[in-house]
Amino acid sequence: MLVKVANITEQQFLGFYDQYSDKLYRYIYFRVGSEELAQDLTSEVFLKSWEYVNRDKASSNKQLANPRAFFYQVARNLITDFYRQKDKSPLSLEEVADKVIADKQDGPLEQAAISLDMESVKAALGRLNEDYRDIVIWRYLDEMEIKEIAQIMEKSDGAVRVLLSRALSNLKGVLNGQLEPQIAEEISVQEQVAGEEAA
Repeated sequence: MLVKVANITEQQFLGFYDQYSDKLYRYIYFRVGSEELAQDLTSEVFLKSWEYVNRDKASSNKQLANPRAFFYQVARNLITDFYRQKDKSPLSLEEVADKVIADKQDGPLEQAAISLDMESVKAALGRLNEDYRDIVIWRYLDEMEIKEIAQIMEKSDGAVRVLLSRALSNLKGVLNGQLEPQIAEEISVQEQVAGEEAA
């Protein structure tokens, strides 16, 4: 959906908020592990986006090929800036499993199974590098198409497919106990470079 930035009305922007805010919050929450911080950063995503839309609106010929990809790119940049400014490394995903399980309406046995699965996946995701973690979350939790992920990451579709394949391979290796955390991180960084060179 091609949208001319100068033509975005306040009503249309509010529609984007309604459409994307919950999934953006979930993505940010997976990355920062704090509900309060995720809420703040989600608000900041839309504030910065609104400022972008209104900047030089009269003379702007800018277009958004994919508004959702645009919002996710803003979110990703804000998360990177947050960790850079705070001189912190990204938090583990410890709170995520509890949050997901609390939202489920299953019985105790189902919740126990979900808990075990979420704990394993959460721990494994925490051992991957940032790009691999993002690409898995976007593709399988947010159900994004490869093309959208490519727009967010500013890579070609082919490079994203390679990264996704390698991310899943690393994730599987970590889940099966075949890769130690440090080794998984080193391999994923090496493969990321190889994927970019192949693009």
